[in-house]
Amino acid sequence: MIDFFPYKPRKFQLEIISKIEECLKSRKNLVMEAPAGSGKTISVLAPCIKFAIENDMGVVYTTRTNSQQKQAIIEIKRMKGEIRATGLQGRNNMCLLVENFPSLRNCANEELSRICARRKKGSMERKKDDFNRCIFFENFLKMKDDFESVISSEEIFLYGKIHDTCPYEINKELVKKARTVIAPYIYIFDEILRDKFFSMYQYPPEKTILIIDEAHNLPDFCRELLSTSLSYNSLKNGMKEIEEYDVRDKNISNFMDILDKIFILIREKFEISEEGDAIIGDFFENMLKKYFSVEQIKIIAEGMIEYGEAIADIKEKNNNFPRSFLRSIGNFILYWINLDDRWVKLIEMENENLRIVAYCLEPSIASSILSSFYSTIHMSGTLQPLDEYINSIGIKAEKAIFPSPFPKENRRILYLKGISTKYYIEDDMIKKIAGYIEKICNNVNKNTLVFFPSYSVMKRFMDFLNISRNLYVEERNERQEELMNKIENFKKSGGVFLSVIGGKISEGIDFPSEELEIVLIVGLPYPPPSAKQSALQKYYENKNQNGWKYAFEAPAIRKTMQAIGRLIRNENDRGIAIILDERAIRLRKYIEMEKADNLLEEINKFFGKN
Repeated sequence: MIDFFPYKPRKFQLEIISKIEECLKSRKNLVMEAPAGSGKTISVLAPCIKFAIENDMGVVYTTRTNSQQKQAIIEIKRMKGEIRATGLQGRNNMCLLVENFPSLRNCANEELSRICARRKKGSMERKKDDFNRCIFFENFLKMKDDFESVISSEEIFLYGKIHDTCPYEINKELVKKARTVIAPYIYIFDEILRDKFFSMYQYPPEKTILIIDEAHNLPDFCRELLSTSLSYNSLKNGMKEIEEYDVRDKNISNFMDILDKIFILIREKFEISEEGDAIIGDFFENMLKKYFSVEQIKIIAEGMIEYGEAIADIKEKNNNFPRSFLRSIGNFILYWINLDDRWVKLIEMENENLRIVAYCLEPSIASSILSSFYSTIHMSGTLQPLDEYINSIGIKAEKAIFPSPFPKENRRILYLKGISTKYYIEDDMIKKIAGYIEKICNNVNKNTLVFFPSYSVMKRFMDFLNISRNLYVEERNERQEELMNKIENFKKSGGVFLSVIGGKISEGIDFPSEELEIVLIVGLPYPPPSAKQSALQKYYENKNQNGWKYAFEAPAIRKTMQAIGRLIRNENDRGIAIILDERAIRLRKYIEMEKADNLLEEINKFFGKN
């Protein structure tokens, strides 16, 4: 294996490699935790790719986001040996039509797929009008260039942009030739995209080693993937479509009117919680069944989908997005009436727009595909409690926790007694905690990240904070480019950055050396007690009598560890994390920490100051 490993192995990397080799030989799954900066990416890729080459198999390395693909490609490029590997991204990220016509960024995947298919067909049929052709696809058909054996999606896109050639089509061709593919989760866990992927990829699942990066994200990803919703605004837009496109099916018109009345009844009957949701149980379908049989509901929903397809075609011919709200409503109804008790039925309110939601409680419905692969490797820096993860996604697996390879004295974790951010915290407690934040930020000249449990809590604290240093704030729904500019300024100029735990900064952003030396965590990041979270707790309580652990404790542990993980990324980094909540003592089984008696004195002592 060392032949494939491009570095001098660091502490614990050989142990990781040995464990993976053992699991691959015995065709077992492995769930492993290794700290950030321990080199787990290359330690997993090297033995998996070597084993795949020796046994004529494939390797698929999945990530939650496209940006996480880059590190895997960088590591493969450094590996020795004959390796063919490529990144894979979706049409929305790779289509040059989207690049040239920004309005297409608002297209859903299905809509962009229709536009793409129509233009490709027009190009094949040599139609004369540009609207029905794609010059990028036509250039792809003429392309004869060879590519590097290991290439990222970003490099493919840049090539396509320079040569006016479709990057998406190039990407698909390279997947056909690759042994190793770096892809987003959705290409494996979404049934439709998975079928498309394996129609391109040369190895079937049973001859493929699957790697799940940042695996702590997988259960929630699977839940969201199988969840669906219908908003009142979408319903109203569907009713407008009926009028605008002269849909004369009275059953559909009547059905939509009934849906409108049910939305109004739901708004009147159910009280929305402070988190903006409420459980409605079977109220929605019971109301529908007062007017229609189940068979009638299915027939009407199917009719809505057919009309919606026709409406989308008309819109497309008129140079509009091929979008149909009527089709979406029909799909929602068909999905809803087949649900069982593994989904909780809710309403959510956002900006006065009411949504009916079916939220999936059981991630193993989507993750059941894992049993089809030769072997699966699940890795993360924050995967404890491992049993909860394994049970959630429904697999049998070996477990391994690898310690940090970095000196223990380089990191210290403290917690404070006498303060707590239990839900509904009072202004007096906010003032008290804000006082600690001010004292640290204004008296210790180190780059400091302050993580709050939510944007709403952060907003409350900002009314009480008076920080005299450079201050940066992560805003809700902030554009990636704006946030990255703030991060770069923070790294260069120093100061204090206010962020949200579980947000973009708490996971996936590196702050080497003095770019970050103090992390303050305001309270334990338990999910707020919403109707959805309570349903999740009840579901797991009935399933295995451990609802609190699955719904609240495990997410809080992982988010806390992710935030702390920003501090130490290599053997030279030093940093201190302070949890501003006495309830942190509950996590001592998973996180080594000490009680702070004199906070400023202990911080200064850690950094070697009087």
